[in-house]
Amino acid sequence: MKKILTMLVGMLLAVPLAQAQTETGTSAGQQAFDEARSGAISAGRTTTENVSVAAGQVGSKEVVVVEEEEKWWSLNASTGWDSLYMFRGVNVLGNGNGIYWMGGGLGVTPWENGEFTANVWYGVGSWWNGLNSQTTYGELDVSVGYSHSFGPLTLSTGWIYYYFPNTVDAFGNIPTSQNEIYFGAAYDIEVGSITITPNTTYYYNLGPEWGTAGGFANAGSSYWNFGLSANVPVAYDGAVSLAPYSQFGLNFGFNNRATTAAGFRGGNNWQTGLALPVQFTSWFSVSPYIAYSYQWANLPSFGSSQATTDVNTWWCGISASISY
Repeated sequence: MKKILTMLVGMLLAVPLAQAQTETGTSAGQQAFDEARSGAISAGRTTTENVSVAAGQVGSKEVVVVEEEEKWWSLNASTGWDSLYMFRGVNVLGNGNGIYWMGGGLGVTPWENGEFTANVWYGVGSWWNGLNSQTTYGELDVSVGYSHSFGPLTLSTGWIYYYFPNTVDAFGNIPTSQNEIYFGAAYDIEVGSITITPNTTYYYNLGPEWGTAGGFANAGSSYWNFGLSANVPVAYDGAVSLAPYSQFGLNFGFNNRATTAAGFRGGNNWQTGLALPVQFTSWFSVSPYIAYSYQWANLPSFGSSQATTDVNTWWCGISASISY
């Protein structure tokens, strides 16, 4: 009976310790996927560190070692709403139209510090076409990637496929699609309880090219993003935190100017935002955010030849995530 009580005491001690070590984070591969969507910080996958209670004595009672089993896989599902669909500085849908979306992902860690990820994302919204009639917008994205950590440095690479069921190509046919590969790097800097992460991700378009059947993006185009993000715990041992971020985009023929059909090369936009991730349990989190973008390149909205992306653009959103 005493041994059973001792084990129960050890388990009760281990539970709050394990919960205190739970943190909200996003893998490098998932982070690149999120940046490819809107650049906004969303609630990421939850990771739980291995926690153990050292063997010892509590009074005259023996404390039993309780160690959480290391998990080599993870699952996550998320959904959210954005008041505008901002993609690489462009107000894609224009006219104040937002987008509703849902996504899911699988992570596999076959060896230490390395992770393979597979993610899917689907968003629906509406936009005003050239005939000034409202049309349903849909987008399905699929990605696979690999990230590897070398201490505070994480390198990542992967492939993203974009499918647009209602978007026409240069010949007026649907659907259209786009393929990209990406390469990313992020470096975590710990300052007390605050984590500051400079990061960069480069995306290269593989086609199909605009002007070919099913083509969507400009030929040979790419996009380079430079970012700086932070996580600042504010309450409940980090269960509530502030997550500010800032990023600058360089365009290499991917986006067009409203005055030219061909893509331009140079500075695209500067963007910043603030999220408030709240980790309600070890598996459920919610993250509202507000964001701002400044663009000087006369970027048009989707299907428009006019500069319908404001120079100064504000938007907001909220996401919810379940992870295991």
